Amino acid sequence: MSESTPIRIHVLSEIQNQHDDDKETIEVSTTGEYFLKGKTIYLRYDETHELGSVKTTVKIADREVMVMRSGAVTMKQRFIEDEVTLTDYGTPFGKLQLETYTKSLTIEKTELEDKLVILYDLQIDENEKHVHKLMITYKEE
Repeated sequence: MSESTPIRIHVLSEIQNQHDDDKETIEVSTTGEYFLKGKTIYLRYDETHELGSVKTTVKIADREVMVMRSGAVTMKQRFIEDEVTLTDYGTPFGKLQLETYTKSLTIEKTELEDKLVILYDLQIDENEKHVHKLMITYKEE
């Protein structure tokens, strides 16, 4: 594994319920680390969740992004453009199955920062469907 670089990371998640206009925004700004293994980028950071502390690793490969969480919640959510993936989302209260349909996956690189943008539909069990926009911006500290 290559040497890690300290980064500032900003995570913005916009969630819209498909049945109404309710929009929820979750924002996290923190520090973390960036490292490269081959052509795959890894971002690692800790976040405080309503259920406790969560370690998050984002793996950015050629055509796929995986968000892995451990701690108060556990999950491995895969994003592959134009594909449906299934995820078990574990909490202290039990597991939910998430169905993710990734509409688009883009990475914008500039001299100042890099930005990962994922647009996806999320189906929780068989009940709720939400439209998500996940933006992760990171730059060297």
